[in-house]
Amino acid sequence: MICSKLGKVWIGLTSPLLLTWGLAGATALAQTSEQDSQNMQAIEGRWIRTDAPYVIELSPDESDSLQASYFNPKQIHVERTEFGVREGVLHVLIELQDVNYPGSTYFLAFVRDQDILHGIYYLPQNGQQFEVAFTRAADSPQPEESVPD
Repeated sequence: MICSKLGKVWIGLTSPLLLTWGLAGATALAQTSEQDSQNMQAIEGRWIRTDAPYVIELSPDESDSLQASYFNPKQIHVERTEFGVREGVLHVLIELQDVNYPGSTYFLAFVRDQDILHGIYYLPQNGQQFEVAFTRAADSPQPEESVPD
């Protein structure tokens, strides 16, 4: 289930999870806590989109913030990456800023029991939204079990 109303985007994941993302207020994800590095480890690695050969690589940067790289198949510039925990679920926001990708944004949630990233891909130039999922690449290490805040 994906729809847009009053500047908000609702993503229906596996029942009963319901995530609310404010497109303008997504920066609320950029919260820090003692458990951030443990949560970051749960989603580190290479993720491949299930409907196309697009790849997201998630890793910590020098300041222990989450950094994303995006490939389609060539590398596309990532303007910002944010992650956080909302209602016990890890969320990732990845905003692209490149030729043919002006502000295109992934709003993803980590579905721990399925080891997938699931959410929407938003194209601001025409207001389109697509439901997407990424599976962990076979060559990415599996994280140790961690419990979100």
